[in-house]
Amino acid sequence: MVSPIQKHTIIFRVCSRILAGILVLVLTIVAGCSHKQDKKNDVITLRMVVWGTAADEKTWNEKLKLFYKDHPHIRVRLEFTPWERTFDKLLISTAGGKAPDASIISSIWFVPCAAKGLLEDLGPYVERDKNFDIEDFYPAAINGWGQYGGKLYAIPAGIDIYAMYYNKTMFDKYGVPYPDETWDWNKYLWAAKKLTKDLDGDGRTDQWGTTQNMWQTYVWQNGGDIVDKTGKKCLLDRPEAIEALQFMGDLRDKYHVAPTAAELADIGTKNLFTNGKVGMYFSGSWAVPLYFEKEIKNFEYDVAPVPKGKYRATFFGGASYAILKGSKHKKEAWELVKFMVRREALRERAIKEQVVPSRISVAESNAFLHLSGPPKHRKVFLDAIAYGRTLPALPASREMSYIIDNELHPVLSGKKKAADVCPDLAKKINDFLKFEPAVNTATYKIPRRRHSDG
Repeated sequence: MVSPIQKHTIIFRVCSRILAGILVLVLTIVAGCSHKQDKKNDVITLRMVVWGTAADEKTWNEKLKLFYKDHPHIRVRLEFTPWERTFDKLLISTAGGKAPDASIISSIWFVPCAAKGLLEDLGPYVERDKNFDIEDFYPAAINGWGQYGGKLYAIPAGIDIYAMYYNKTMFDKYGVPYPDETWDWNKYLWAAKKLTKDLDGDGRTDQWGTTQNMWQTYVWQNGGDIVDKTGKKCLLDRPEAIEALQFMGDLRDKYHVAPTAAELADIGTKNLFTNGKVGMYFSGSWAVPLYFEKEIKNFEYDVAPVPKGKYRATFFGGASYAILKGSKHKKEAWELVKFMVRREALRERAIKEQVVPSRISVAESNAFLHLSGPPKHRKVFLDAIAYGRTLPALPASREMSYIIDNELHPVLSGKKKAADVCPDLAKKINDFLKFEPAVNTATYKIPRRRHSDG
């Protein structure tokens, strides 16, 4: 008899193969000539997958002008792809023998990409390129979404680490002290209760103290984890995980300090914060230019560390650039990857997009720490790197996350108790992990040298 986990895996693989067949035909037409060198002009055209749409092409072409100046024999054909479709695109194009030359890679699916053999080992390139200062990158970022199994497969280009934004104006109005590094779950809950209000007296909450953060964060903060170090045993049935998940569910169901799914349906969590209806909101530094600068008009805000449980922990991820193993122009693709992660490129992203730079020298410079406008305490994001946690480094992490999120939904929405759900959930994940390889615990040794690549 086929178990639900096996059935899910079979359906996923069948659908992927059907989709692969369709997309391979399309990619063959689109990319069939992309790897050919123009012998007349001796120009090599590289294909690079990036997030966004064709509307971003002008901005990208401006960025690439400097690359063309130093590399006149190379041109780049951008393949704009939605974030959520990038992994499938890389998987399918590689299977069809039409892999792009380079791609941006999310930390969410970096390990699946590396484990499935999609990416080129960049260790030898770094070793040969003595002017490339790999030591300038945060080791935690390299270990998180740059290396797998002791080999370097990507160069980190940015860091996405969560902190807690708070509405200073709301805090002042209700006499709540601003959050700081001393805040724990108790202080956090106390503040959330103080900020939650029925403003018009109709018996319904229309201002909330907080929102639910990523569930993994609560588990980590309470001393729990998702899987053990081998990646073969789920730990969500342990007391630490059950207690943490119940606390998160209670924010909605018991304490009523976080909006329910129904209350979020028409506006969304982010909009509740930008509209001044939520006191505390968890997100990354990139939210400022993307949302806050445009939408926050009537209140002041700042950022603080996430509250701690037994420990302090927060989500830690990001993006990197990689060369596809199927590339026919790897030497040129390496030049492109270096260009995308050079200091000036990360400095520009820090200023325009407020992405935490993956290079230590840029992150700790005025380019990020002293940008104009709020939040005032941006250093919170850099400090959080020390206690940031990445998601499990499993080849099948996407499928596992899909299962866990579905099973935990009733707990986080207050419909079921964590103690009633987590034991069965752990069993389902353990059944799933039986068919998956163990975590590869080997680590990449970062070369120790002092050079500058600019």
